[in-house]
Amino acid sequence: MNVADSDSMSDTLISNGYLPTKNPENADIILVNTCTVRQHAEEKALSFIGELKKFKIKNNKFPQKSGSLPAKTIIVAGCVASRLKENLRKKYPYVDKIIPATETDKFDKILKDVAPKLKNSRTQEPALPSGRLKNIPSGTHFVTITKGCSNFCSYCVVPSVRGKEISRPKKDILNDVNKLISNGINEITLLGQNVNSYKSGKYDFADLLAELNDMPEITKINFMTSHPKDMSDKIINAIAASNKVSRQIHLPVQSGSNKILKLMNRKYTREKYLKLIDKLKKTIPDVTFTTDVIVGFPAETEKDFQDTLNLVGTVGYASAYTFKYSPRENTKAFLLTDDIPLEIKKKRLAELNTYFKNT
Repeated sequence: MNVADSDSMSDTLISNGYLPTKNPENADIILVNTCTVRQHAEEKALSFIGELKKFKIKNNKFPQKSGSLPAKTIIVAGCVASRLKENLRKKYPYVDKIIPATETDKFDKILKDVAPKLKNSRTQEPALPSGRLKNIPSGTHFVTITKGCSNFCSYCVVPSVRGKEISRPKKDILNDVNKLISNGINEITLLGQNVNSYKSGKYDFADLLAELNDMPEITKINFMTSHPKDMSDKIINAIAASNKVSRQIHLPVQSGSNKILKLMNRKYTREKYLKLIDKLKKTIPDVTFTTDVIVGFPAETEKDFQDTLNLVGTVGYASAYTFKYSPRENTKAFLLTDDIPLEIKKKRLAELNTYFKNT
C-alpha cells in the first residue's frame, strides 16, 4: 500500500512538471512517505525527517517569516503522519505539510497549496491511476480496490491510521484499468489490506477477477493481500477458472499456534487455515503460497513457536515476510505485557528464517 501511495504521489509530481532526483540537495520538494506498522520502520522515517532540518536552515534560513514560501518544500505523508499528527508538527516545525495516509489520494490538490509553482512545466503527461508510471521493469501496475481495514488484528495499527475498510466502486476500478490499458499496461496488481473482502453492492472480488480475466488486453492479474477468513469457495473457483490470475497467493498466517492466533484476533484456527490450504491445492494444482509470520508475540511459548515451524513445514511456502513482534500504540496487543525478551525474539526469527530456507 505504501509503495502504491508513493508511486501515485510521484506520478502527480511528474505530471506537474517535477523530475525525480537522487540527491535531496537538488530537490525543490522532499516527500517522505512513512510506515508505522513496525517500530523500526517508524524510527527510520523519523530519523530521516530529523536529518532534513539542515536543508531548511541552508536554503531558507529557518525559522522562516510567517507566510513566506520555502525554497525547499518538505512534505511528510503516510501512516506516521496519521499516528503522530500534531506531535509530528511540534517536533519537526520545519516540515511544511503533513498528509495522513487517509488523505494521500488528495495529493494533487494539496500540492497546489504547498509547493512552489514551476515557471515551465517539463511534461504534460497525465498521471496514471493508483501509481506506477515510471521505472517499473515488469510492466505491472497497482490498482487499489480497497482502502483501510476492519479486521482489527490485535497487533495491527492499520485500522487506526488508514481507517476502516472501504471498497472502491466497481466503475472506478474498471475506469482505472481501462486507463492503464490505453497507456499500454497489460499486467495489473489488485491491491488492498484485504482484497478478498472487496464488495461493491452484490459485486464481489470473485466477480472482479472474472471480469478482468475476460478483458483481452489484460495478460496477467496479481493481487495482495488476502485474509484467510475471507478466502471463499467462490474466489477459489474464480482463480481456478481463470487463465490470467496469478497462481501465487499471499495468505498471511502470522502464527501456527491456536493460542497465539486467538490473542492476535485472527478469526481462524490452525486447523481451518490448513484445511483452506488443502482446498486451494486440490482446486488449483499449480498454486503456490507466500505468507507473513510474527514471532515473539506476548505469551508465545517455545511450544507455540514450534507449532509455527510445524505449520511452515506442512504448507511449504515459496517465500515469507518474517518479523519480530513490536508493540504498537492504539492496538489491543499494546495492552498486553511484552514478555518475550528481545534475544529470544531474535533467536526465534533466525531459526524461522533458517527453517524457511530448508523447507
